[in-house]
Amino acid sequence: MNDLFLFVRPPRPLWPFNSPASAFWPPLAFASLAAALREQARGLRVEILDAPALRLGWRSLEAELHRRQPAYVGIGEEAVSCAEGLRLAALAKAAGATVIAGGCFFGHLAPEAIRTGKIDAVVHGEGEATLVELVEALRSGQRPDLRSVAGICFADGEEIVRTPARPLITDLDRLPFPAYDLLPVEQYGAQSRNHPRLAALESSRGCVGACDFCVLWRQMGRFEAGQPVAHLRVKSPERLLEEVRVLVHRHGRRYLGWVDPCFNAHPGVPGRLAELLRRHGLQVGQSAWVRAEGIVRDAASGALASCVGAGLNEVYLGIERPDAESLRQLHKTASVEEARQALRILLRQFPQVFTVGSFIYGLPGDTPATIRAIYRLALELELDKAFFIPLTPLPGTPFWKPELWDPTGARFRQFNFLPGGSASNGRARLDWTLLACFALCWPPVRLRSYLNGLFSPDARKRRLTGRLFARSTRFVAARIAQAVTGRSSADGMLVPRWYES
Repeated sequence: MNDLFLFVRPPRPLWPFNSPASAFWPPLAFASLAAALREQARGLRVEILDAPALRLGWRSLEAELHRRQPAYVGIGEEAVSCAEGLRLAALAKAAGATVIAGGCFFGHLAPEAIRTGKIDAVVHGEGEATLVELVEALRSGQRPDLRSVAGICFADGEEIVRTPARPLITDLDRLPFPAYDLLPVEQYGAQSRNHPRLAALESSRGCVGACDFCVLWRQMGRFEAGQPVAHLRVKSPERLLEEVRVLVHRHGRRYLGWVDPCFNAHPGVPGRLAELLRRHGLQVGQSAWVRAEGIVRDAASGALASCVGAGLNEVYLGIERPDAESLRQLHKTASVEEARQALRILLRQFPQVFTVGSFIYGLPGDTPATIRAIYRLALELELDKAFFIPLTPLPGTPFWKPELWDPTGARFRQFNFLPGGSASNGRARLDWTLLACFALCWPPVRLRSYLNGLFSPDARKRRLTGRLFARSTRFVAARIAQAVTGRSSADGMLVPRWYES
């Protein structure tokens, strides 16, 4: 038996703030799952086809599926690219493959996805052990074997079967190294100056927080009484050092994008890893989502200085709201004051680090005055870049409603985290206020922040400031033009020229 399991990331649009050179990060989940299958599923060939990295359009992808004739196709999409995921599933089924889906989106809509007739099984949560067992059960040809696989959903006749949740992998160091060799690693960040020779890797799974709007902690959380609970697991610094060495020395990677929901949640691992990297002469650029209180803690211990010295030069903070009450409503545990302290430390002690903050609007009761307060806070914090994200009812969060499901996936184009595209009159007022703030609100603190970035001693920071301002200006101008002309669209993604090729 020499069946092929083919993981596929299909063609998809680009987020308008991303550079085409680094718009598509390596699909680390596929590399991790592929490594587990390759190590444990005997007689199974495993490959990854990353269409966006190869600029492979739909016609070429269809030809590849028919040429390779995979027995199994693995997919995993975000909400915004659900339509692409379902389109891929249909092509894979037509090519004779069994389609297995997973990830944060399909994992929370498994029955709906299976009822489309395009997906045969869905893996919930952490997938390495589950996927191996699922493939072995499918290869046995015995339908009852599927019921013994924990952590999946499938159809048995008219019945949609969901098996019990699988216990989490407690020791992440025991996972095989991701199958980076199955990815077209030379394509990631190949022409990018700010994220050159990009690699994605994880230091942990799960989170210490349980924000209502987030699905990431649910994806890798622990189940108690049928409900996900936030739970953090970390790899050892020594294991992470070996992964970085493989990426740098074997694959020539020069920039590491940490995909953890929160890179500095653990008080010891990032600082210890940074010390090991510096000891081994591995100074490599890094970006990460971080917690504000962790920045303050690590600045006091010296761990933050070690991380920056090892290459950390871009951090993302979820600040979200200007008031404690709405933060409590979202179960957000970090405070605005902690964000102020963290950003003050970064601005004064580590000015070469590019700081990005995210803010959420569109909660019940939000008004244009709320938007102006959020915008003022973003300016006061003197971030290098602020992103304003409409509250999005992602599946798995309390904001999801069953009636939002669309079996074509087209409705999920709205789930793009972009302002200015709402068809709702209430949200449209908020969008318009936000766009007006960007175009018209120019207090001294905003001018000073831009000038500090544009004339920074750090060349990377100068480039990022200029390019993100140019992209933001183009985006806002297009959204305002749509609103004025009445051609408003919920979609703001950019379709690349090779998309249908």
